[in-house]
Amino acid sequence: MKILRALSAMLVPAFVVLVFTGCTDTQARLHEAHAKVAATLPAPHFEDLVTESVAIEGDRLVLLIRSPEGNAARTRKAPGFETLKESEQYALRELCAQPAITPLIDTDAILVRRFVDRHGAVFFDVELPARACLTPPADAPVQP
Repeated sequence: MKILRALSAMLVPAFVVLVFTGCTDTQARLHEAHAKVAATLPAPHFEDLVTESVAIEGDRLVLLIRSPEGNAARTRKAPGFETLKESEQYALRELCAQPAITPLIDTDAILVRRFVDRHGAVFFDVELPARACLTPPADAPVQP
């Protein structure tokens, strides 16, 4: 019993240090990536969509992509919406190759693209744990 107490007394602080070190490292790298990405914005995304800004939300690096003409409520009801969302989920892997993002790959960061309309209403979010950049993607979804 004494051995278990002694062992737990040593392991618990070590675990806490590891957890907080990981969080700090992720946060530091998120802030670095944020600064690098923000310096390139606004930037075109696709057709009339514009990557407008980047933010940190916890362990998430969120890129805000605005549609100047779209309407989120109508688009979410349109046929093919889920296919569009799936194709954007697949395309999110493009971020893995960006130099500003590569330092996040071995952290707990989550990459997010948030699509909004001109009024800020959300079409949808797609997200990818940065660690998933190390895994080859599955086959691409069929385009609508």
